Amino acid sequence: MPRILLMLAAWGLAAGLAHGQDGPQAEAQDEQFRHLVIGTWQDEYQGKRTMTLAEDGTGTMVVELDGLKAKLFAPRLEFDMVWSVSKGRLKKRTLKGEPAIAVQLILKTLGDRVDEPILELTQDRLQLLDKDGKTKYDWRRVRDP
Repeated sequence: MPRILLMLAAWGLAAGLAHGQDGPQAEAQDEQFRHLVIGTWQDEYQGKRTMTLAEDGTGTMVVELDGLKAKLFAPRLEFDMVWSVSKGRLKKRTLKGEPAIAVQLILKTLGDRVDEPILELTQDRLQLLDKDGKTKYDWRRVRDP
């Protein structure tokens, strides 16, 4: 689907969900998002992050830190997770990670679940909205499934 149509479809879905609409159109959009999100993505939010989402609903995220954050936690963190798409949202739950002590501290502080609205999803870009309603995560595809 051309990028503009996908963006309009996502906007329409978000508007429909805001009004409590659900049904075949929302389910079809979620299925399209599930298929399109599979692959490897990178962003530069508070360090280099690489997120790989597999078709079976599992995934990993590697976070490469530097400076003070690297000293506090570790220069490289790896998280194992499960993911799903529902009602136009990407939902992730972290199961474990390495180094275990640093990951456990992060999960205790921030929680092990993330539920982010999908603002845009194309073949090359995934834009998610943080729970604060302001911060946008701008992921770029680096590898197809």
